[in-house]
Amino acid sequence: MKKNILEYLRNNRESYISGSYISRELGISRAAVWKQIRRLRREGFKISARPNCGYRLDEEPDHLNRPLLEEHKVYYYPVVDSTNLIARRLAEDGYPAYTTVIADEQLQGRGRLGREWFSPPHSGLWFSIILRPEMINPAAAAPVTLVTAAALAGNLNHTHHLPVKIKWPNDLLINGKKFGGILSEIKGEPDRIEYLIMGIGLNINQQGKDFPQQLKDRAASLYSESGQSFNRTTLFLSLWQDLCRAYKLFFKEGFGPFRAQLLAYNSFIGREVKVTWPEGTLEGLAWDLDHDGALIVRDKRGEIRTINYGEIN
Repeated sequence: MKKNILEYLRNNRESYISGSYISRELGISRAAVWKQIRRLRREGFKISARPNCGYRLDEEPDHLNRPLLEEHKVYYYPVVDSTNLIARRLAEDGYPAYTTVIADEQLQGRGRLGREWFSPPHSGLWFSIILRPEMINPAAAAPVTLVTAAALAGNLNHTHHLPVKIKWPNDLLINGKKFGGILSEIKGEPDRIEYLIMGIGLNINQQGKDFPQQLKDRAASLYSESGQSFNRTTLFLSLWQDLCRAYKLFFKEGFGPFRAQLLAYNSFIGREVKVTWPEGTLEGLAWDLDHDGALIVRDKRGEIRTINYGEIN
């Protein structure tokens, strides 16, 4: 029924079509038509209504192109709790490296430290990639989050000419506002990794009004900051291919090939920062990145400190 109503609306885009006409054609009540219109609106279809005229389809949601994604062996889900949870289940079932899960909507998207990641439908890119590095231990794999940030920032700067910056260790900024984050999860032992899950969330086509009130001052999307809308499937495939190439290079040659790119797109070197981690905090000048991606800070006493994990404010 919903599909049939949508087809009527699509075939009459230039004018309004009355609810009574649809109800007669489909043999259903006008109340049933209204119920399906509400369902379509909840799914992202913008449908205007005018008294004595009926309904008009103004805009359709930007659905990810499932057939094209599946051609690339990417697993598409309309709605999930979290793409990381799905990817972890696939990893436990033995799915190979670079298996990728993408969703149009996440109900329980997560950032670092258990924070919620706002993941509404038809507007962003929410995906997770399984990695299975060989002959590398968890400590050596730690810079993989920075490698992810470098690949994403490089693509968006070079290919789309967007002023994307990296905030150590896992945030992506545009015009000083956060639009992307990376959550890495690992299963392994001190000397080996069974698998890594790289979870990535990117705000793409949201408007400023789409963000919850508590996020409006600090969250952004590529569209809200650039005025440029994106075909999400095309953008995802471009980013995903660059990510896969970056991971293969990292597992072969380490962090070295990515350090210059991190420094070129960083938002923190030369700034006074406050670094927080579970055991404490440190304030000082962000001085440099070492050759493993650790943050080098000159503290208030002039001492040089090396920070391997945490986040900066």
